Amino acid sequence: MRKTVRLFSEVGPEERLGAAIAQLPASARRALAMVADREDLPLTAGTWRSDDGGCLVANVVRVLAVDAERDQRTLDLRILELMPELSSLDLNRLIVAWDEAATQEGRTSDGALRRLLRGALTRAGVAAETPSRRAPS
Repeated sequence: MRKTVRLFSEVGPEERLGAAIAQLPASARRALAMVADREDLPLTAGTWRSDDGGCLVANVVRVLAVDAERDQRTLDLRILELMPELSSLDLNRLIVAWDEAATQEGRTSDGALRRLLRGALTRAGVAAETPSRRAPS
């Protein structure tokens, strides 16, 4: 327990999330940048219910999915199928880093979470996807 507390006090949430993002395949980093740019997709942390809940993984699925119909498979299976280069370990590390960073930072609103994600992407060396932060027409 003490080691975890020390880690959290030494590494800021944005830095921790950025480190997790930096380890992801390039396609996953690009998808996260697209999510950060899509202000029509609300962000939440600490939830993992359905693909309309705003969790980070649900938003990646919504950005990448060709077929907009609801799928009966769970979000983790859907994202791993959409991104075969992403391992389940990568996905779990991202989810844990996202939830821990949001909790440590006390960020709960969409705007605050979006700033956290954008800052972490910058730390991971991921450029913004587009100058516009709106949904595609």
